[in-house]
Amino acid sequence: MHIDVYHDIPCPWCRIGKANLEAALAQWDGEPVTVTWRPFLLDRGVSAAGVPTPDFYRDKFGPENVAAMIERVQQAGRRAGVEFNFVDAIRAPSENAHRLVWLAPEERKTAVVDGLQRAYFNEGKNVADLETLADIAAAAGMDREQTLRRLRSDEGVAETAAAIADAMRLGVSGVPFFVFDNRYALSGAQPPETIQAAMRQTVQDRATAPESN
Repeated sequence: MHIDVYHDIPCPWCRIGKANLEAALAQWDGEPVTVTWRPFLLDRGVSAAGVPTPDFYRDKFGPENVAAMIERVQQAGRRAGVEFNFVDAIRAPSENAHRLVWLAPEERKTAVVDGLQRAYFNEGKNVADLETLADIAAAAGMDREQTLRRLRSDEGVAETAAAIADAMRLGVSGVPFFVFDNRYALSGAQPPETIQAAMRQTVQDRATAPESN
């Protein structure tokens, strides 16, 4: 089975959704599963220098809504086993972060996504900064200097932009968004049992689908 996960790095629900997916996969006793991380942009035009995430949230959602919104995310995160530090988080463009995932070897991609989420949500780092991205790549087992050279070039720029455009063309309007074997889709940070139910349904429907001539 193949699962496509559309996500954006500064999306807290994507981090929760990823944790829930990992919990579902850890309990899965069916056929092998592969996961592909697909890029999505929640916001465009964010300053490359970054802005404090609390300020970004106040401007986008209204100051009266921020405290309750953050508390709801933190509670959901704790249930999924992840913590969030919004006080120090820096909201910045995520195109280069997605490009780093594209540049990473297949076996390193999930570790890179882990590092990006940790850098943003726990370490207060600007994930638009190329030196920071190179550090994340190195921690995931990639060659730091080679990765930095590639990031400083235009390698993967067009491909990442095309993948983001594909998500919009397919009708993805919010993330996380999970697609199972191009048969079923789940939107939002669904609990592990819901993800597993979709996986079982995917296998069942594939087994009972009539063969095409």
